[in-house]
Amino acid sequence: MHVDIIGVGNANMDIIVKVSRLPTVDEKILAEDVKFLPGGGASNFAVACSRLGASAGFIGCVGDDHFGRLILENFRREGVDVSRVKIVRRNTGFVIAISDVQGRYFMVASRGANLELKPENLDEKYISCAKLVHGSSLRSEIAETLGMKAKKFNVLSSIDIGAELAHLGRSKVLEILRNYDFVFLNRTSYRLIFNVNPVRENLLKYFPKGPKILIVTLGENGVLVCDGKRVIHVPAVKVKVVDTVGAGDAFAAAFLVYFLETEDLEDAARYAVAAAAFKIQKVGGQKGLPTREELENFVKKLSH
Repeated sequence: MHVDIIGVGNANMDIIVKVSRLPTVDEKILAEDVKFLPGGGASNFAVACSRLGASAGFIGCVGDDHFGRLILENFRREGVDVSRVKIVRRNTGFVIAISDVQGRYFMVASRGANLELKPENLDEKYISCAKLVHGSSLRSEIAETLGMKAKKFNVLSSIDIGAELAHLGRSKVLEILRNYDFVFLNRTSYRLIFNVNPVRENLLKYFPKGPKILIVTLGENGVLVCDGKRVIHVPAVKVKVVDTVGAGDAFAAAFLVYFLETEDLEDAARYAVAAAAFKIQKVGGQKGLPTREELENFVKKLSH
């Protein structure tokens, strides 16, 4: 099957546990609420694109277990193509997030089946038919291969840099980024890689070789978008924050879907900021991802 946008990376089950207070060592306390929700950066991204009306697919791995089946079912329900999802003999990746009423939390993650994603799973025929491939929180060998394959077939590519890549050191990261058109990173990753704060003059001064667009999210301060010649700042939208998980994925999906349609950086960034604001009002990586209609109505309300 041919799809326009492909998400590459992790598919997890997020186990969200609410407690009245965090337990101490050796203490058992009862959960007030438990939710099992599909998540993982690339998985959230593919679902977000599909909800915004793009034809989307996913390349990744799940285990031959209950969580894996739930994730595949969810993809199908959301209209995401799963023909390149590999089912492996390993537990499906999961994240356990335990949070108290004050919003303090701790998380435990198991990569599980996600570690089985190998460079050879990046199907060239599938990639060559797409308009864009997007990698999220990838290991370095996958990030490297995905960028090279996209370039080989003249397919647009984007990458959301997770902590793992950001810690590789500047020269290694910049080498990987050479093959990508769009680079998404948050302010922490930007500082780690470039050793400076993400402000206008630094984005221009240290603009990497290769990428066309660099997008740096600044949390409550909005986002900076740079094409090497100019920097656009779009402020954040003030909403009640319930859960920030998946906000970056909602942002990247909306930015790329709208940019592919309009090639207007400012417009794409405005919709992306709005999509992230819409998402953070709901719990779970995919729960608050807006449909096209929801996002456009939300943006209309904001402009009044």
